[in-house]
Amino acid sequence: MPYADVDTDADPTRLIEHLDLTAHGQSGIKHYVAAHLAAFAPPGLILDIGCGAGHDLEILARHGRTAIGVDPSAVMLAEAADRATRAQAPRIMATGASLPLRDDCFAGVRMERVLMHVDDPVAVIGEAVRCLMPGGHICLYEPDWTRFRIPSEVAGDDASWLTALRQPDAARLMWTRLEAAGCIVYDRVEELSIWRSITLLDSLLGFEGPLARAVASGRLDQDTADRWRSEQVARDRAGVFQATIPKILIVARVPD
Repeated sequence: MPYADVDTDADPTRLIEHLDLTAHGQSGIKHYVAAHLAAFAPPGLILDIGCGAGHDLEILARHGRTAIGVDPSAVMLAEAADRATRAQAPRIMATGASLPLRDDCFAGVRMERVLMHVDDPVAVIGEAVRCLMPGGHICLYEPDWTRFRIPSEVAGDDASWLTALRQPDAARLMWTRLEAAGCIVYDRVEELSIWRSITLLDSLLGFEGPLARAVASGRLDQDTADRWRSEQVARDRAGVFQATIPKILIVARVPD
């Protein structure tokens, strides 16, 4: 999904629909993060970097925390308007790498599925940490696309070639990048998402488009791509299709 530049996308509606879908699929980790920030972050505002359509602004409000949403997309901020109003959450149009916010002014920061789309994850994490007050908490959540797997006898189980993300290894590097930014990491949660149909894969990631990109980039030859497609369609019809991806949450805080 091309979230790196929503406002120039030919059909941003599908991106919003995708966020609505994943808001249900990721509800467990979303509430985990909100509950953590409600219980352990110091008093003060929470910053939601990459707030998208505003789903998490509402969740944070239900947990008793007031948030400010930041997103670079005018389309997404407009879509978030109703949820932000209900949550009494202001919205700011800005990129994560250049936040128009003072140092040390937030009690907590959350980012979910943001770092994989940006040009410079280190800069975004650095900006997030800059905005945190001493003792403030930060929660980063990303899929680990380097471990995306679809069992196959044609091309092997590693299906990371299906993605066209800027930072497919963002999840794997979050811990070390937070420590390098001066944070103390004290919780790591990993969950495994399992997709059981090509239809679901197509709705979340695409199917034909990624295959065509893999061929165009030389990651697969056309014959292997055709055989892989046929294999996975057959597995889907037989009810044995499976795709898995680990998703990682790192919780850290700024020293007091």
